[in-house]
Amino acid sequence: MFPFWEVAVAPVLEAAEARRLVEVGALRGENTRLIIDRLGPQTELHVVDPLPDFDPAEHEREFAGQYVFHRDLSLNVLGDLPPMDAALIDGDHNWYTVYNELRLLREVARAHDAPLPLLLLHDVGWPYGHRDLYYDPSNIPEEFRRDWRRAGMEPGKVRLVPFGAGLNPTLANAKVEGGPRNGVRRGLDDFVAEHDRPMRVVVLPIYFGLAIAVEQERLDRQPALAAELDRLESPAGKDQLLRLAEEIRLEALIFQHKIFYDRETSLSRIARRYLGQVKERPAVASATRAGLDELEAQLDAVCRELVLGHVVALGVTRPGPATFAKAYLEAHELFGRHVHAVAADPDGGDLDDLRAGLEALDLADDRVHHTAAEAVVADPAGTLPERVALVLVDEGLADGAVVDLVLDRLAPSGRVAVSAGAAPEAVAAVAAWADRVGAGREDGADGATWYVAGSSNEAGDPVGAGPAGSSADHAEGF
Repeated sequence: MFPFWEVAVAPVLEAAEARRLVEVGALRGENTRLIIDRLGPQTELHVVDPLPDFDPAEHEREFAGQYVFHRDLSLNVLGDLPPMDAALIDGDHNWYTVYNELRLLREVARAHDAPLPLLLLHDVGWPYGHRDLYYDPSNIPEEFRRDWRRAGMEPGKVRLVPFGAGLNPTLANAKVEGGPRNGVRRGLDDFVAEHDRPMRVVVLPIYFGLAIAVEQERLDRQPALAAELDRLESPAGKDQLLRLAEEIRLEALIFQHKIFYDRETSLSRIARRYLGQVKERPAVASATRAGLDELEAQLDAVCRELVLGHVVALGVTRPGPATFAKAYLEAHELFGRHVHAVAADPDGGDLDDLRAGLEALDLADDRVHHTAAEAVVADPAGTLPERVALVLVDEGLADGAVVDLVLDRLAPSGRVAVSAGAAPEAVAAVAAWADRVGAGREDGADGATWYVAGSSNEAGDPVGAGPAGSSADHAEGF
């Protein structure tokens, strides 16, 4: 609710001449000073929050005689308070809590022959306008508690999305959006529908939605309050809301970018340290340190240039490069990329050596695929990925047809490494491909040769575009 302060909350409270207020859900206590400073020394503010993210004692000292803090659930407190001029509701975002908060405020007002307080409710829009959230499900009676799960939400999706995706995946969200007795807005709407006096409700549909609800009788007595609601619904008021929405969007984007890039920096630092340790392990000893450093640099380039696809190792007599490639994908959390290892003889022990190295580094999982060359020739679509980002042509595989099948799937700007010990047939197949597509060539460590694919082949089609009409490869890389 805090971002609405200048545009809506403060002007409405002033026009309502609110002096005794209750705030349900204080979070970090941002509104306290704003309310008391804006409304003056006659203000009496009651704050209700069972788990404040601040020290209420500081506010009690600073605003002695004006500030009363209640460390409890709102439904245990509101019925015992004096009648309020205004209530700011931003606590537990579910139908049962909101509806009964409003009911208690009305009962207190009627018991003292006082008007219903001006009501300001946050989160009447998506996601909790029509979906319950339970900060503690045990606080809600079973008959009013919907089936819930700790999983995220996405706009337009009635059901929760898989864990790790969507908004608020760690909170107890109702499994299904909509329906009776579900969400903050539904709680307000049900209260207004059964209220025995006409009410005006204004909804500001930005930043999760803010509703302002007030009895018409009070608006008749306080024309300044009615004028403020008119302003908020006018073109000028909507223009203010648009500017506020853009300010909130930019602040959120900057905050998200900081989190993302700070995490990327931290992840990169940890990945470098981990990969440095991997380079010293026996599992990759079949490759030199210089060769592994070069492979890491090429994998960095693949990621930096957003080259789509997987890693294919052709010939794994030396399992070190393929093992290190899997370690790289793991370290940088590139879980959408796989390693495909193709051996000339599945019974010759090469794949067994690779499996042993992966297991030694705890890297053996279903994102490493072990395949025989003859299986690739027999069924390339069933054994190879549709898009390849990096190819390692090494010792132990002399079938040029297999090389051709893999290079046909190479993505634009994809990399190909040919080791000094690669079979002549494989070397020739790569050289012919490089000439055909105009791939760049450079000498690498330990006598290896690296090639970089261009942006298109001789027919003008994307290099390694895969089968015509295929779109699956776009989901494979990042």
